[in-house]
Amino acid sequence: MHESLHRIKCMHGLNVNFFSTVIGIPYEINIKGIGMWSHQIILIVLVIQIRANNNTHSTFYDAITYCSQKGGLAYNSIVTASLLTDYKVDDCILAYKLELNDGEALWVNLQAEIGHYITEHGCASVLPKDFILNLVGKPSLFQCTKECLARGSKNYIAFYNAQCFCMADDYSDMECSDSTLIVVYRKVQFDVKHGTHRCIVAKQKNGEFNYMSRKCSHKHRGICVDYSSESKLQIDCMKNYNTYSEIGRNFCVPPTIFTKDEIKTKCTKYKGKLTPHIYQGISHYLDDGLYFQDSFLTFDPKTPGEYSEPESVCLSITKQGCTLILETDKCDKKNRFLCDKDIQNYPTGAANRMVSNTLYYILLFYLLLKLQSEQCT
Repeated sequence: MHESLHRIKCMHGLNVNFFSTVIGIPYEINIKGIGMWSHQIILIVLVIQIRANNNTHSTFYDAITYCSQKGGLAYNSIVTASLLTDYKVDDCILAYKLELNDGEALWVNLQAEIGHYITEHGCASVLPKDFILNLVGKPSLFQCTKECLARGSKNYIAFYNAQCFCMADDYSDMECSDSTLIVVYRKVQFDVKHGTHRCIVAKQKNGEFNYMSRKCSHKHRGICVDYSSESKLQIDCMKNYNTYSEIGRNFCVPPTIFTKDEIKTKCTKYKGKLTPHIYQGISHYLDDGLYFQDSFLTFDPKTPGEYSEPESVCLSITKQGCTLILETDKCDKKNRFLCDKDIQNYPTGAANRMVSNTLYYILLFYLLLKLQSEQCT
């Protein structure tokens, strides 16, 4: 057994078991006894504690419990009315402070009642007042969608100036080129697997596809289309196809992968729009993979305990560069979390991570040197 373990030579010519040195407990106890290496155990405990403090990932409920005696979850102020409307905020300083890697999520102190997946169908300059539905409480697109779809055939929805419009037919008559126009939404007409996340992707495999929910901050491909009679898609969009399917004439697949907002911006650059679903007649042009669709999940944010359904959803923010993206997430998923008192008492951001990592390696290096020195004397 001794021969199978890797050994290193000490300065004074004595052999020390390398494996036992790394874990801090000498394989062979010398004449100085336990007192010889008791302080190494203390150092190891400190090193382990440093690493544990920097590894704050947990489920939503465990994070809430852990932070209950430490001021609660930190950065609740991130969730502003603007974030709940735009679902993202660009803030390089805040993104730096959160000490998140790109694609990493952080729990915020909110849950959500999820509604329905809808897609932007078109726009109108005016809608008949006969379709206005009076909402009780605080009007929102979530509540408007919920109340309209509860009325059976009312599959077209608009929410404008705090007014809710429920329609059985499509009253949109123009492209949504102006923020002053009324956006008309339509309920998604297909089934979505794992309907927890805010965005939808189409999974294409061997010419067949289905739909599933994914985070909007994840990166996937997308399909840009042009609904006009004369295509305006620029030829610099790779994989540009001419087709006479229901989408109009042309569609293209931009190269590489993007977040949902990035692919929408890319489609606009190419004079097109992101598809709301995979149209018939184009699936055989596509490579296997995941493709973002221009549809999204409505939800209503709730404080913990306010909404206690068994399949409740929790909110997190995901970092991509300087952008923080609000996401609906499964509460039992393990995400990063920060407690309010922790960020008040200690430095945050990349500096905090760098300091703790540096201290870890300094202590570990000192520990190894000390063990080797004492076992060789």
